[in-house]
Amino acid sequence: MQRYHNLDFLRAFAMLLGLAVHAPLIYYYPGVAVELGIENVPEPELWVWLMLGFITSWRMPLFFLLAGFFSVLVIQKRGSLRFLGDRTVRIGITLLLFAFLYDYSDGRLDFTLGHLWFLYYLLFFCVIFVFLYHFSHFKRLYSNPLSPVSLLFIASCLILTVPLAGLLNANWDPYTFLSPPERYGDIKTGNIVYYLTYFLAGTVLYANQKIFTLIARNKPLLSIALVATVVMVFQLLMETDFWLYLILKGMNSLFWCLLFLGLATKMILSRNAILDWLVELSYPIYLFHVFAIIVFSGELFKAGYDQVEVILLSIVFGFVSSVIMYYLFVKFTPISWLINGYHKSYLKFNLRKI
Repeated sequence: MQRYHNLDFLRAFAMLLGLAVHAPLIYYYPGVAVELGIENVPEPELWVWLMLGFITSWRMPLFFLLAGFFSVLVIQKRGSLRFLGDRTVRIGITLLLFAFLYDYSDGRLDFTLGHLWFLYYLLFFCVIFVFLYHFSHFKRLYSNPLSPVSLLFIASCLILTVPLAGLLNANWDPYTFLSPPERYGDIKTGNIVYYLTYFLAGTVLYANQKIFTLIARNKPLLSIALVATVVMVFQLLMETDFWLYLILKGMNSLFWCLLFLGLATKMILSRNAILDWLVELSYPIYLFHVFAIIVFSGELFKAGYDQVEVILLSIVFGFVSSVIMYYLFVKFTPISWLINGYHKSYLKFNLRKI
């Protein structure tokens, strides 16, 4: 199967940024601090809000865009049934196992999803796509190159799904209108529409890979960077105008996704050992890191470290501790069959000799 090293890197990058998103968790989610016996935690500093706002504006849309792209790749190489079976194991069963461990860590079983909510949506999207895959009208969208007008229409839909999500969720708070689901069965229609649109756009992108080369050129890349930066600034200035804010947020998500796609295509030209290592580790690091980061950041706060020190040191600790847990509990054990898939696992049995 052809490897897309630029997209592999982006997928790993999006996963690993979870460390930066969750490192300040005790500051923006005081309930976590209370469970650690910490009270009177200060509000996150401005730079923390700006960092979180920037990352969360494009990180999940980019992830679902890439997930759609790779879904077409796997289905065309292995078939829809093998694709669905692989996703059921690597996403569904992994979600059940790790969500249960996080959920029951406080001694109560509340069926919460925590930071693994995106796996819940992703499995749902994979099932939807397998259903749509065999319809001829839909097949033309992801099997044939599209005209510039059609691609522009899809881009417009990606932008407009943000205000549509606010409308469908009936939530007029610019900070919480896309808040993730908390439990199984918590289906937020606006969220589904928003992320599913990016997922389906990723399936269309598979037959339109010329876009990667186009946006990786210097002039288009600089233009996209300029537009993305200007839109992000205007979004920050327009928070009081809810609907304009949502349209700008939609543009912000799209242009930053395009920018990172262009940068990765321009810079990641081939595989290397470090890239392969990060790609391998990104998913298990995301699964493991939250509990380690929460506990460690809490201890740093109690010791009197400031927000910059707490967040940066927690990111490093979350990464290192997750890598250690991966090699101790996953890499050489049957758990790797869930996370990496049996065909990529270090632990395999030669059934021909049995």
